[in-house]
Amino acid sequence: MEILFKSLQEGQRYYTVRLNGNDLFMGSKGECERFLELHRQKVAEQHDLERKPRRNRPVSVRTYRQARTTA
Repeated sequence: MEILFKSLQEGQRYYTVRLNGNDLFMGSKGECERFLELHRQKVAEQHDLERKPRRNRPVSVRTYRQARTTA
């Protein structure tokens, strides 16, 4: 990911965050840096969830038996 200068409008500079040639976000330099920080946090969270071991035993399923009626 990289931050690139995009344009200058009315004295304000606008930057874009690019990944693989696609613009992901556009804003001021500070906003783009904040976007990158949040993106990295979300990716790290996702990787942590993927690294957690899965349950070894299957999820229990409740079964109900129908009461027998004798006549």
